[in-house]
Amino acid sequence: MHHADFTDAHRRHWEDAELLLTDARWANAEQLYGYSAECGLKMVMAWLGMPVDSRGVPKEDEHRVHVQRLWPEFRAFAHAREGARYLDLLPPNAPFADWSHHDRYAHRRHVGDEDAKRHQEAANEVRAVVDLALVDGAQ
Repeated sequence: MHHADFTDAHRRHWEDAELLLTDARWANAEQLYGYSAECGLKMVMAWLGMPVDSRGVPKEDEHRVHVQRLWPEFRAFAHAREGARYLDLLPPNAPFADWSHHDRYAHRRHVGDEDAKRHQEAANEVRAVVDLALVDGAQ
């Protein structure tokens, strides 16, 4: 297993999601926006002090979750670690509450352009958080 690189994974999933969205491949684009947001949030959390193991993977179970559960965890984690400036860039709601990694098994007809575009918008907000953390010195 390779060492975790949340920044690269965040960008890679975003780039692929954008290509799929352009080709109206809503279901896979929507999945990748979720993974992009998840990786971006984990990158910022790691920079703010989230414990990780020798492979760079979160140590604590509450941080080894997908974006629908990680989003509220990120809000609490960042708030407790003086990360309010990052929270200001995110909506107060949980835009990935209806996203699930299990949907990768679902038929594509269950995901439409509105779902993909809504998750694209939320993942883009995470991109802004990642960009700010990089400016602040995260790697």
